[in-house]
Amino acid sequence: MLVPVWNEIADEALREKIRAGQQPVILRNLVGNWPLVQAGLQGMAALSEYLLQFDQGKAFQAMIAPVSAKGRLFYKADMSGFNFDRMNGELREALNILAALSTRAPCPGFYIGSKVVPEYLPGLEAETRMDFLDGTIEPTIWIGNAVTVATHNDDSENIACVAAGRRRFTLFPPDQEANLYMGPADMTPAGRPISLVDLHSPDFEKFPLFHHALEQVQVAELGPGDALYIPTHWWHHVEALEPINVLVNFWWKGDPPELSN
Repeated sequence: MLVPVWNEIADEALREKIRAGQQPVILRNLVGNWPLVQAGLQGMAALSEYLLQFDQGKAFQAMIAPVSAKGRLFYKADMSGFNFDRMNGELREALNILAALSTRAPCPGFYIGSKVVPEYLPGLEAETRMDFLDGTIEPTIWIGNAVTVATHNDDSENIACVAAGRRRFTLFPPDQEANLYMGPADMTPAGRPISLVDLHSPDFEKFPLFHHALEQVQVAELGPGDALYIPTHWWHHVEALEPINVLVNFWWKGDPPELSN
């Protein structure tokens, strides 16, 4: 089943959807006017130039997965650790690596995840605003190539905005946890437990209940400027589909402060 799409977004209707907090919805071209989105549409050079104007030299941590991982950030086969390494470097270095990898196929997976914008790229938050969210809800940024983040959930409301590239979200309702076979809570790639099921090649002998999860699945395809509202605790599997991808998201708990009664 496809996630519903809103092409015409009225503020009050969107606020009611956020208050309800029940179902995902695609917000088509919600942030198409962001300068970040416009820079991404012009290519890697323009995107890098735009991002670097906010760079203060703070080190970023990136995940690098071998070609054999095919972009899937996951555990090693024996569950002794993860199938990627971590490296620290500055944004300019990361963008140069991303640009170089974008001309290679196949190539290693490269991923910078969940960096708070005012901390890492101060000033960019002023250009990635939403009128219905106040400034206490800080955006985070995600930069990488065609990598896959396994099915997980968040304990917050979420609006995920594609700034560059394309993304596919595969979503499952909160009550599907038992059918998704979550990995260990004390060893996670990024702080949240992930599903052990390979969405594109599920082992139904090992994970037989996953059939039931697939009966409830919803899929969202997003391009530059599109956003996806993900209610609290909805499970989501995220695939970046282009050699260069940037996402900005907003997390909050309960009603957004501006919308509270």
